[in-house]
Amino acid sequence: MQDAAIDPIRLSVAICTHNRGRETERCLAALSPAPEGVETLVIDSGSAPREAELIRAAAARHGATHVRLPAPGLSEARNAALAAARGRWIAYLDDDATPARDWCAVLLRTVAADPELAATGGPILPQWQAQLPCWWPPSLRAVLTIIDQVRPSEPGVADIDPYGANIAFRRDVLARFGGFPTCLGRRAGLMISNEETYIIRRLRRGGLKVRFTPDLVVHHEIDRSRLNPAWLVRRQYWSGVSEAVMLGALGEPRLARAARLALHALLLAPFGLWPPASTGQIGLRCKAAYARGFLRGALGEGHIVHPALP
Repeated sequence: MQDAAIDPIRLSVAICTHNRGRETERCLAALSPAPEGVETLVIDSGSAPREAELIRAAAARHGATHVRLPAPGLSEARNAALAAARGRWIAYLDDDATPARDWCAVLLRTVAADPELAATGGPILPQWQAQLPCWWPPSLRAVLTIIDQVRPSEPGVADIDPYGANIAFRRDVLARFGGFPTCLGRRAGLMISNEETYIIRRLRRGGLKVRFTPDLVVHHEIDRSRLNPAWLVRRQYWSGVSEAVMLGALGEPRLARAARLALHALLLAPFGLWPPASTGQIGLRCKAAYARGFLRGALGEGHIVHPALP
């Protein structure tokens, strides 16, 4: 009781959204009513006027703090949530994710049980708008932001890196590390990612504790518009860009990898001419796209370094 009086807000839950009023409403509804000591924040990242009004109204209905940013940018939105949050911990949910009914309780119990914990996250179970196509490479399920093949009893589960759709940080630690790097994270026209991976790697490198929590479950709606070859190849291209930019921001070597992937890009170049809607040779086309993306990130955007990097 004394701790609650000193620090009444134990957890801030942030939903960063862009043009998704319906999804934001659903996510907020799943969190309501919020347990005592939990605040919710909705960060509107440059939505169009109609969607912006739906998002504002949803936040008001559920008693959430509403912040509107003038332009899209996921890392900027997450950093705005960090600046507005009052909780000892801050958790991030994607707007198209629906937390399980006990999500808040599990997270509060997890962080209370381990004072040394700096970050955690949990499973992200798919809610399919359409069935996953049989041609989809099993190794690329994760690009849909899915973590669903988790067996809590298996060794190494605690070391799984959480994804940004279901992730939480001790707020003072995240602030000390400078928040999310703005050279990474979705922004207008760019499918760049890895902003949470960047933070997790820096935390681990700094000797701080990151642990996956198998009971901390959200359900993630998988839009049917993504379940096609053109989207997957494009997503793999941006995965390559993201990896290269992230390595540059972390100050990690990438020259040897860039040279190897340049050879891959050359050898696989003919697969870049494949019809975008075709499922043929999808694995090799994805490898070719990733290689091209990595080279772009290393040679074009990779010079960007987040100023918070020590």
